[in-house]
Amino acid sequence: MARRRGFGEVERRVSRSGQVTYRARYAMSDGVRHSRTLATKMDAEAWLAAERALIDRDQWTSPQARKEAAERRLREAESNTLQSFAERYLAERGLRPNTVRGYRALLKGQILPFFGDAPLHEVTLAQIKAWRASLDPAKESTNAASYRLLRSILQAAEEEELIDRAPPKIRGASSAPVKNVAIPATFDELAVIIDAMPDRLKLLIVLAAFVGLREGELLELRRSDVDGVTGRIDVTRKVDKDADPSARGACPECGRPISSPKTAKGIRTVHAPPPFLSMLQKHLLEHTAEGPSGLLFPGDRTDHMSVRHLMDRYRPARAKAGRPDLTIHHLRHTALTLAGQHGATGAELQARAGHASQAAMAIYQHATLDRDKALADRIGDAYDAWQASRRP
Repeated sequence: MARRRGFGEVERRVSRSGQVTYRARYAMSDGVRHSRTLATKMDAEAWLAAERALIDRDQWTSPQARKEAAERRLREAESNTLQSFAERYLAERGLRPNTVRGYRALLKGQILPFFGDAPLHEVTLAQIKAWRASLDPAKESTNAASYRLLRSILQAAEEEELIDRAPPKIRGASSAPVKNVAIPATFDELAVIIDAMPDRLKLLIVLAAFVGLREGELLELRRSDVDGVTGRIDVTRKVDKDADPSARGACPECGRPISSPKTAKGIRTVHAPPPFLSMLQKHLLEHTAEGPSGLLFPGDRTDHMSVRHLMDRYRPARAKAGRPDLTIHHLRHTALTLAGQHGATGAELQARAGHASQAAMAIYQHATLDRDKALADRIGDAYDAWQASRRP
């Protein structure tokens, strides 16, 4: 017998074998009836309440239409595999060519061999833990980078509502311990290197080792970016190492891709320490290409200097100083170490390096230029003191 309610009715039914079930049913205004058989009376009443709620919110569609939509979403989810979505992720994120190549290598070597064609919704926390356990423990940095990429892909899938939720983050999985800590150069070592470099490249070593500019930033510096009087340097662009003549934003003279720093934080203003201002002014007069857009460190044909050309001259210089391990990037590490030793706060270090967080930059934005100039002055004072100690 069916028991009537305010909305719909629930009927208790007994099969020939004695099994009790409950059929919930209701009719819409067009006279079409919809029903569902459930194991308990509570379940049947809950189903009716949920149907009534959909009607009240004007979100109701027939149970059959909802079943078909759910099946369609399941089929779509099955077709959205980790591999297929990863390809779309790489294509649609506006990533740099170097970044895409690195991500493809991680996918091919680390991620896809384990997950294969697994649908996105089947990549669970338990699976990710099993995957991490299967990785070569000797490749800690690669494993951490692979985890960061996988997590980023799954978060993107969540944002596009292809999965309900990305698996929770595994604490510590995205970082690896630093094994080879760069040893900063001493003033003595830097003096030997600078002296051994050709005249037109001495300033490049200074700007790397005392200001902390990156290699790509140095090679794209132009006359208009530098104030020879104050030592102010505006960093707004960089040369991408892997030249692609068809790349958007490529230099018309040499075809090498020019871009803004990797993040907005990389756009910054820094200062050369005062003891090097005369070197900077001399370089602007004698070695910089002509015109406001003239490169500070031009190549042989006034276009960008190649990394190979630079390294062919830098390797003998660092070897002469007894530091064959000292890369151009290690010179940047030296500059930031010097800044830290001479009183730079964490926020000032991040700003000078171009790694500042949004919050830190917002707090220090007004004082950044003055503080950076004062920091450059303190580094200059230390260099002057070192020079004075060498005089007889």
